[in-house]
Amino acid sequence: MQEKINKQLSLTGNMLKVIAIIAMTIDHLAWMGIETYTQAESVSQILLHMVGRLTAPIMIFFVAEGYHHTHDYYRYLKRMAILALISHFAFCYFNMSSFNPFKNLIFNSTSIAWPLMWGLIFLKVWDSTKFKTWIKVLITIIGCILTCTADWSCAATIAILLIGRNHGKFHRQMLYLMFSVSMYAVAFFIVHSHIYGILHLACWGTVPLLALYNGKRGDCKWLGKFFYWYYPAHLAAIGLIYRLFFLRG
Repeated sequence: MQEKINKQLSLTGNMLKVIAIIAMTIDHLAWMGIETYTQAESVSQILLHMVGRLTAPIMIFFVAEGYHHTHDYYRYLKRMAILALISHFAFCYFNMSSFNPFKNLIFNSTSIAWPLMWGLIFLKVWDSTKFKTWIKVLITIIGCILTCTADWSCAATIAILLIGRNHGKFHRQMLYLMFSVSMYAVAFFIVHSHIYGILHLACWGTVPLLALYNGKRGDCKWLGKFFYWYYPAHLAAIGLIYRLFFLRG
């Protein structure tokens, strides 16, 4: 009976990615027309953005999972690099910021796809026997510097490394994930917005969802790739909708 209940409650990777897509879309639609954090401090806005906090931890978790399940690491890395490039322009278009990352705000110079890609690189580096430890540490520091101004900063990158290095140890993975999220929340609290720094702690709500993950991808094989390409596509679409219907006049 208990096994039957657990099977009914379990979630495949595809189900979790659908949850992430829905939460992400709600979050980004709620940002439409909002130019400063103080404009988005109403109760309704905060609640919508709390829902959106489910997305990043799921993305981070499945990049680490993908590393362990991929049959071709370099093909996976190439896909992530292309995604990071395309997502940069979609993110800046949505965010109404400069395509030049050096002109943008801290934590918003480019999309989360950039640190996700570097997390994948970190996992390969630390699994390699070709590099000495000091070289691995140096590459990690360089990667953190290069991603620190992106959305989700180097917290996403470090989280992928720690989760991936603890594959199969769920409780430890979640502790590392939430530690990284909490450090990002503290940085956001100090640099940008007290309210939205605290709001990032809503990412802890992802842990119960990930606890239901049954280790299976699901029947819909194409959904994994769709999840990643949906990210830049919906950002560009929301940016276009805002310009067409809300910036007139």
